[in-house]
Amino acid sequence: MTDDFRARVEAAKGEATSVSVADSKEQMDGKPEILLIETRLRENVPLEEQAANVVFMSVEDLDAAAEDSSKLDPRLSDHNVQIITT
Repeated sequence: MTDDFRARVEAAKGEATSVSVADSKEQMDGKPEILLIETRLRENVPLEEQAANVVFMSVEDLDAAAEDSSKLDPRLSDHNVQIITT
């Protein structure tokens, strides 16, 4: 990971609101358009946690996408979509 990416992550954390797992689940159940960025590998996530609104991206993929946004899931380009990260 690049130092620049780490700095952007830390800056974003400062502007983000923490939410518990239970609150995340409740929000996602009520608003299926909310996306969850899951940084675990898909094969390490139980099937019951693999929903249509989960975007699987490793931290390395996020770093690469920070440099080239064409590597992002297109659903992440909508700035009006709420995103929850793991």
